[in-house]
Amino acid sequence: MFLKKIISRAKLEWQYYTKRPWSLEEVGKFWDTVEDYDKINDKLYTYKERFNVSKKKFFENVNIKNFYPKKILDIQTRSGNGSLFWNDIYPNAHFTCVDFSEGLLNNAKNKISKINYKKFILLKNLDDIPLKNEEYDLVLCYETLEHVYEYEKFIKFLTKLMNKNSYLILTTPNVIWEVVHWITAIVGYNHSEGPHRFISKKKIDKVLADNKLITISYTSSIFFPFNNKISICLDKIITKLLPNFIKEKLFLRHIYILKKN
Repeated sequence: MFLKKIISRAKLEWQYYTKRPWSLEEVGKFWDTVEDYDKINDKLYTYKERFNVSKKKFFENVNIKNFYPKKILDIQTRSGNGSLFWNDIYPNAHFTCVDFSEGLLNNAKNKISKINYKKFILLKNLDDIPLKNEEYDLVLCYETLEHVYEYEKFIKFLTKLMNKNSYLILTTPNVIWEVVHWITAIVGYNHSEGPHRFISKKKIDKVLADNKLITISYTSSIFFPFNNKISICLDKIITKLLPNFIKEKLFLRHIYILKKN
């Protein structure tokens, strides 16, 4: 039975990896099937670090004394954890939570009732009317770029939603970790990523430059992606010791703090 499950998952991961192109609706339908999203991710050190490290780098590089965002966009909000995290920092901001999955968006609606100012949008394509003519002071884009087939169009889409004083927090996995995600999904350690393709940093940097987005901070995080205290301690130590050019090549996650040129 266990072997059959592994074979079945392996076939599914291969289908996700080889399918080209895919739509946002297909991404949404996949995430609708991940019913235990929070149950899985709540215990993962790697999941929580996306928020912690991005906040640290944001505070190090932005004059937060003069930055009071009125409108925050959380793109592919999933169950709303990113919005909850940043609402603790900016409780008076209005959050727009966008997702491709109706199921996850409903989870977010139920979960983030404590946020005073919020609205929810189901995004089925990048030309959806609800987000046109909007501008946001802070855009949160956590582990989303790799799920959008037309990622160049997606970055252009996000850039149009920013003004000259806006910031974009963008995180996305390192392409060399693709195989690790396959294995963890196949053996059932983690949920699948569904339709996606990890993107090389070279391609990411090019599309950011093409859209006149300035990188005011870049870092990498996670070398030991395990949850026990020893590996977490080792991960934090090696993160401090290794030079950036090595971390950029080997670490799990790229983290950008971006601003319009």
